[in-house]
Amino acid sequence: MAKSQLYVEKHCGIPRTTLRNHIKSGNEKRILGRKPLLSEEQERELESRIIKMSRVGLPLTPRTVRRSVFRFCQESNIPHRFNNEKALAGFTWYKSFLKRHPNITKRKPQMMNVARAQKLNPAIVQDHFSKLGTVLSDLKLKNSPQYIYNLDEKGCRLTLHHAHKVLAERGERRVHLLANEHAENVTVVACINALGQAVPPMIIFKGIRKKDTYSDNLPPGSIVEMSAKGSMTRELFIRWLQHFANFKPVGRVLLVIDGASCHLDVSIVQEAEKWDVSLYCLPSNTTHELQPLDKAVFRSFEHYWDTELLNYWETTNVPCRTLKKERFGVVFAKVWQQCMSISNIQNGFRSTGIYPFDPQVIPENAFGPSTLTHKQQPIESTNSDAEDNIPLINFKQKSEPNFFNKIRWTDSWMFHVDG
Repeated sequence: MAKSQLYVEKHCGIPRTTLRNHIKSGNEKRILGRKPLLSEEQERELESRIIKMSRVGLPLTPRTVRRSVFRFCQESNIPHRFNNEKALAGFTWYKSFLKRHPNITKRKPQMMNVARAQKLNPAIVQDHFSKLGTVLSDLKLKNSPQYIYNLDEKGCRLTLHHAHKVLAERGERRVHLLANEHAENVTVVACINALGQAVPPMIIFKGIRKKDTYSDNLPPGSIVEMSAKGSMTRELFIRWLQHFANFKPVGRVLLVIDGASCHLDVSIVQEAEKWDVSLYCLPSNTTHELQPLDKAVFRSFEHYWDTELLNYWETTNVPCRTLKKERFGVVFAKVWQQCMSISNIQNGFRSTGIYPFDPQVIPENAFGPSTLTHKQQPIESTNSDAEDNIPLINFKQKSEPNFFNKIRWTDSWMFHVDG
């Protein structure tokens, strides 16, 4: 039985003016506050563009979105109350937009250079897993995690890696933390296997003369070496292989390494063969997704390092908050123990598809940044059927010059790539 507007107003508490507006518009959805500036379709388009740009490695900042919305309103003659001098959509509009679209949120991006964005693409990753699968099959190691190893170096500064939030008086403009800004760098050479075990590290200090005290408090079995720049060299890598031979199991093992120049030399291959070590080099600029140490273990290293270094400074009252080479092991031993947990190591091998062997482990959205360098080439075909004329995608090995100069705005918030 239909009820009158007066009855609905009296028994449901809905004003007749509101009821008339809903009947007139045909909209049953309850809307609180002022009507949004953009239509639902326009906001959905904006949301879609924001997501697409973030997936290809060009995420938009809140200020960019506000500027593009202002321009869109100007060009589309949409009445607004934005500040014309700043040429930005209001911050209130921005917060309301995020509430209406909870799928969009603020994130802190990881920096990625163009080479990494370009090289991590389906063609290169597929080729990598094809070759890795062949190597594992030839060595009969697909079901032997204790024989699959990964080596990598990690640079560690003898100071804090990141600025931390501290407590101070409200309104104070000058808040300082006493610590070295440009501290010496130390190289940590780490090696793990798919079973979750870690080989004692090699620590490379900058300098020529090695003191016995440099080895104090380091994890058991660690070795210390010196180099002019404090980084890995071909000679030091050969020494590390000799160190590794003391901890590897009997029989041939697979050692996954990156393509650093200090790893690629005939003398290194000969030394590895001497100790029954087969070397497998990862594709360049893909280690952030394909190397276990990068993917899982080293990701938290700097966080643990800063925490333990601050604890060391607080408990020892070191003047000027410095860290000498002789005391490096005091902090590093605790950090090493936290990073090299069995679960952390195993997750690294699992997430990179090395063990268990899984060529499909890299999600499709990880290839998003590489789409900027896709080059489509038509297939020559004698078949007139349109379905047979599908273009191939060629992932170029070198980026086009001034590629990012080709990215321009089209209709205010919509982005386009020329060429």
